[in-house]
Amino acid sequence: MEFNVPDMSCGGCASAVSRAITNLDSAAKVEIDVAAKTVKVGSALTQVQIASAIEAAGFHPTATTS
Repeated sequence: MEFNVPDMSCGGCASAVSRAITNLDSAAKVEIDVAAKTVKVGSALTQVQIASAIEAAGFHPTATTS
């Protein structure tokens, strides 16, 4: 699944997003592109659960279609 996170602007933001996701699912595979403001996640969790974790970290994700 992939999310656009427009308010993610630096490495610290990327770390916070990654940490929020891996705290929820330690086996999740997270790929972040700060320049493109995208987060790709491989996880058994639902898109809603991952989006909620990103929101809890203080960001505003929107799901993208790939």
